[in-house]
Amino acid sequence: MAQVTFEKDLSRHPLHYFTLLCVMLAGLWGLFWFSYKPAMQMCILISMAISFIVWGIVHHYEHKDLHIKIIMEYVLWAVMGILLFGSLLLRS
Repeated sequence: MAQVTFEKDLSRHPLHYFTLLCVMLAGLWGLFWFSYKPAMQMCILISMAISFIVWGIVHHYEHKDLHIKIIMEYVLWAVMGILLFGSLLLRS
């Protein structure tokens, strides 16, 4: 399987990455908007992680290189993000 560089992939699928950027920016906005409510921030953080996983599955499905290893990679990155940022949100 040929390695695709990020620049080539970005130029081939700009809508994919634009969608991911918009979802993450909306989630970041939500985290700041609900800064007084940690439970809501955790819900937003989990929603961002789920969106990231779904985005990755759709992206690789369209590339025709979707495998269980790729899905697990996205799940692990999402869990890592939840643990890292969730621990920062709930520290107070």
